[in-house]
Amino acid sequence: MSRHSPRSQRRLLAEQAARWMSEHALDDPAVALRRVLARLPSAPDRRQWPDPAEILDALRQYQRLFRGTEQPTQLEQRRAAAAEAMRFFSAFRPRLVGAVLEGTADANSPVQLHLHGDDGEALLLFLQEQGIAHRVGERSIHLDPRQQVRVPHVTFQADELDFELWLLPLRSERQAPLEADGRTPMHRASLTALRTLG
Repeated sequence: MSRHSPRSQRRLLAEQAARWMSEHALDDPAVALRRVLARLPSAPDRRQWPDPAEILDALRQYQRLFRGTEQPTQLEQRRAAAAEAMRFFSAFRPRLVGAVLEGTADANSPVQLHLHGDDGEALLLFLQEQGIAHRVGERSIHLDPRQQVRVPHVTFQADELDFELWLLPLRSERQAPLEADGRTPMHRASLTALRTLG
């Protein structure tokens, strides 16, 4: 990539990360960029790496070119499903995150919610009582710049859509956890905020 100008290097990296996000159902631009960089013979200067906003812009352009009219329909379907799920899980004070919120969701994108509570068993009991078949695991997340913790991570399907739930400590309801970079607060939305999205 050294033959490219710094500006075109940055744009090319953003486009490659965007394509990786679309083709591998990734919702984190930083993770996609790391995957792209790992495949290069040598990484460009860090100052030429695109930021997450640039990658998301490139993803929207990619979707307009290669997903046509399908992507807006898939996004609308997932936002409607997210609203329904947030009402369903209202006791856990849900927040929408990821591609469905950012407007980049497509056919491969799950609906991702942050739930809040200090009793992990309460969520699992709720799912069992509702007869929802699910898988339980753990995911690492930055609650603040100095603290990365593992939290319950639940996946299930409903109406042929994939859902992912993170159960975060109750205190995280007011203070969003951080992106993979450990610095940037995650973009999240309440049900009320979701309803205002175009």
